[in-house]
Amino acid sequence: MKFKMNGDKWEIKEISNEEMGEIESSDLKTTFTHGTTRYVNNTIYLNKMSPNKEKTLYHELVHCYLYEYGFNSFDKEYNVEDVCEIAANSSGIINKIMQEYFRN
Repeated sequence: MKFKMNGDKWEIKEISNEEMGEIESSDLKTTFTHGTTRYVNNTIYLNKMSPNKEKTLYHELVHCYLYEYGFNSFDKEYNVEDVCEIAANSSGIINKIMQEYFRN
């Protein structure tokens, strides 16, 4: 499924566990990756074998939101007010994408 966030085009793709292992450079024995977000090609990958795709997609969409709206600084610590602002402003956007994705 394709969607826009902050004017940028993104895509959600469900892939096999083996494909996820290749993206994450995993041997598939010690780790299981439910999903991952790749900013270089604006794609969220969901593992078809994930037992909870909804929770995984919500998590990955938060990564997408943080990246798109400038909250992706790894050296900044966020306080409670920052987290509240992020949650309040992202929930409508993310919930709309979630509803559209799981409707199909």
